[in-house]
Amino acid sequence: MTESTELTIRRYRAGDGERVRELNREAMAETPEWVVDAPATDLEDVRDHYLDAGGEFLVGEVDRRETSNSERGGTIREPDGEVDRRETSNGERDRDIVATGAFEPLTGWLSEHFDAAAGTGELSRVRVDPEMQGRGFGTRIVEELARRARRRGYRALVLDTGADNDRARGFYESLGYACVGEETVTFDDVTLDLALYWRRVDG
Repeated sequence: MTESTELTIRRYRAGDGERVRELNREAMAETPEWVVDAPATDLEDVRDHYLDAGGEFLVGEVDRRETSNSERGGTIREPDGEVDRRETSNGERDRDIVATGAFEPLTGWLSEHFDAAAGTGELSRVRVDPEMQGRGFGTRIVEELARRARRRGYRALVLDTGADNDRARGFYESLGYACVGEETVTFDDVTLDLALYWRRVDG
């Protein structure tokens, strides 16, 4: 792959699950907060957890056949949920999912720190294949999620990331997310130090 590789963003669909879960493991394994065998029940049923619950889940694909002289940029499949028939051709096997991202209504422990009633959603599962990082793919996924959240009436998105994950923190701060605090949270037998971020998306 070259830095000019084009990213195509589309909505998650049936058949993506195995690669999405694999990419989540690959990307998280590079972070300080990685926990081996951490549960990812939301990724076992993305449609139920995200798509049918007022949220969104996007994947970014690249074409392995692209040449080094292709223009950098990308395509967004619209409208939400529609399948571009070209993606169901035999050429689909030449496409790799290299990025993901999602948002969902704010619930769980984060709702204790932010006001879900004020139109706040949670940004999550932002992942980029370690071999494809540094090409702007994560930025494009996050900005497309913000656009879709705004269109659905969300006013702000919040997220958590490892307090010691300087790379992730710098990435979100570069996109306008503000750190509003740090929390130590225990999930089952695992304790994590997390930084909490917030950003408006409605203006």
